[in-house]
Amino acid sequence: MEAHEYLEKYVRSVPGGALAWERSIFSRCGQWDASELIDAAVDIVWETFGGESALERAAVEVRRNGNFIVFAPLSVPNGDFLRMAA
Repeated sequence: MEAHEYLEKYVRSVPGGALAWERSIFSRCGQWDASELIDAAVDIVWETFGGESALERAAVEVRRNGNFIVFAPLSVPNGDFLRMAA
């Protein structure tokens, strides 16, 4: 089993279209480093939210919500786009 397959077993959908994993999943598995699991989680998120090419990767917001790490598509209101770019 690869890290990607491992995380697919534990992914949860969150209201608003986000994906989440329990934080303990990234620390209790001794088979992969936390960084490998984070990379696999980001791949799953991009597969779910993004386009088909690497140039169409969705911007993702990562946040902690209780015992979960939540990955959500980043939505930027039109007025905030220039402020964030600066």
